[in-house]
Amino acid sequence: AFNPEMGTCCMLLPLKLGVGLISMFVFAQSLLAMLALMTGDIRFQGNGYNRTLYKLPSIVSAMGIMFAFVGLLGVYDDKPNWVRVFNRFQIAKLGAAAIAMVADMWTLQKCDSWLESAEHLRTTEFGVNGLEQDQNKALDTLAELHVCPWARWAYGIGFAVDFGICAYFAYKCLLYEYMLYSRVPFPIDFGFEGCSGGRSDAEGRWKFYGVKDPRADELHRDRLMAEAFAKSYGSTTEASRGSRGGAGGGDDDDRRDGVVGAPISQPMPACGLASGLPTPVPGNSPVAWRSAPAAAAQGNTLAAAPLHPYYSQ
Repeated sequence: AFNPEMGTCCMLLPLKLGVGLISMFVFAQSLLAMLALMTGDIRFQGNGYNRTLYKLPSIVSAMGIMFAFVGLLGVYDDKPNWVRVFNRFQIAKLGAAAIAMVADMWTLQKCDSWLESAEHLRTTEFGVNGLEQDQNKALDTLAELHVCPWARWAYGIGFAVDFGICAYFAYKCLLYEYMLYSRVPFPIDFGFEGCSGGRSDAEGRWKFYGVKDPRADELHRDRLMAEAFAKSYGSTTEASRGSRGGAGGGDDDDRRDGVVGAPISQPMPACGLASGLPTPVPGNSPVAWRSAPAAAAQGNTLAAAPLHPYYSQ
């Protein structure tokens, strides 16, 4: 996974993804270097004016077909040692390019008087090693067209851009290598990410993305259950009242006749504090209050279970 704490590459990409793309870029450069070695065409390489170091950058860059693959695997598996090998190759590649650039600029300084120089006449007649292909045709063309100053400026600007991009890529790869070596295998949590202000817990992520709690209905479950119970209880009560009213009876008759609740067949002695509680007894009035001992003395069957006034109403 891409860790945002490692930083970015090219101001947009995560560092790990950027280093992976850099390794692929180096792999593509190695293919061009191999093509330059096989064809000898100067258009496939950044140097070529100095015949002594003509093939040095291409030879070093062609090795990237192996080192770039190693770097890509190191980035994929987060292996710092493999990334280290890839980074050392990039440093060697930059060194070879810098050496070739110095040699080319030293050769380009001879461009203005190249056609009249003894070196040119010697290479034209015999070649560097006695072969015609060792002639410096690129420098000959520049001298014949009298564009040597422009060639030096163009070569310097082109090398600065190419070397700057490769140096930036190498810097990001070195930074990623440092991150891999300095990273703690087991991250330490100081409690910030776990609190409500962090982004690890659910509430922190909801606040970070600006969304509401999707469990809002579940948080008010008690209220919803109370409403559902009230609706169900109300409908049941109305239905029971309607059935009793249709049968010709009322609430007073139900209380007198003992419809609500089953009567107790045998009296039970009152004890404790319940002996002093008022107890409903049947009579002409819906609610007739007497003390528990008096009701028990008269043989009242309801005195055995003295009720609180709240339940008798």
